[in-house]
Amino acid sequence: MKISMQLTRKTQWGLALAIAAAVSLWTPNASAAEPILSYDPAKIVANEAENCSQCHARSVQAWTQSTHKVTYDELHQREEAKTILTDLGMSGSIRRNDECVQCHYTQHAEGGGEPKTIMGISCQRCHGAAVDWLAIHQDVKGRPDRAARLAEAAQHGMRLTDKIYELATSCYRCHTVPREDLVNKGHHKAGSDFELVAWSQGEIRHNFLPLPDEAQNKEAPAEERRLLYVIGKLLDMEYTLRGLAVATAEGDFLTAMGERANRVLGDLKGMGVSGVAEIDAAVKAVPSDGGAVKVAAGNEAEYLAAADAISTSAKAFEAKKDSYASNLAAVDSKLPTEYKGKAFE
Repeated sequence: MKISMQLTRKTQWGLALAIAAAVSLWTPNASAAEPILSYDPAKIVANEAENCSQCHARSVQAWTQSTHKVTYDELHQREEAKTILTDLGMSGSIRRNDECVQCHYTQHAEGGGEPKTIMGISCQRCHGAAVDWLAIHQDVKGRPDRAARLAEAAQHGMRLTDKIYELATSCYRCHTVPREDLVNKGHHKAGSDFELVAWSQGEIRHNFLPLPDEAQNKEAPAEERRLLYVIGKLLDMEYTLRGLAVATAEGDFLTAMGERANRVLGDLKGMGVSGVAEIDAAVKAVPSDGGAVKVAAGNEAEYLAAADAISTSAKAFEAKKDSYASNLAAVDSKLPTEYKGKAFE
């Protein structure tokens, strides 16, 4: 095994803190190219549901009935999970495995100690580790201007719901399954069928704003679903290329990532929108081989450069989204009409 299996989790986190501003959990066949999920377990608030439910009770209810929550209770008991560990040459529970915890769980480090798995995919995995911003976000009396309060919380690491690219990055980092050994050796599924509109408006939907009216878990309006669709496709292309960047050999991983990349490229080309320079730039950035995505092992630099260019395009598109409102109606025919699971009511 590589270094991640030779050091304790506490030592790994200490090394990562010394190297980078954010803590990165390194795993088998990780490389500089791989989209590592970075958060500091010491900045995870352990009593998350208690804190969030003070103002977002219905949203917390929705979370408690979601796969993101129940993962903690049952995923480690599945025979499939045990088989994957065995195929990787590992043992024990996936709740304590450095590879698995990155995408399936949330870890907390009490007093800077060794990280321990305490939840499934929590609010903080999407909205940011909350130690530095929770008090700001909750200070309604001291900071009555909601917009200013949210802006200040964002400066301290909170990911706001109107920042689609920033928020959805966490989705694609995991749902593309960018792990070569996990797929080739562990026979883990090579990526899910994740699509941002379908998955965000289904089981995990918790759109009970504005407070205090929490009567209805509202579906995103058409204008927002268009943005979710476009930004989601750009993110899918970006993180599929980041996955291709870590491919070192022929195998199921490379094949699956190549197929995904070509499928998403087709979606980007077939959107039917016009006059959106950022979408055109993203398409042009994709490494091409006769009109299709170039699929090759050991091509890290080219894939990373393309992924970075698409990231820049996606952020620029979101910044200019208001000016593109009339252009995006063309994607309505592409929007999913069925969502992933039933939304909480």
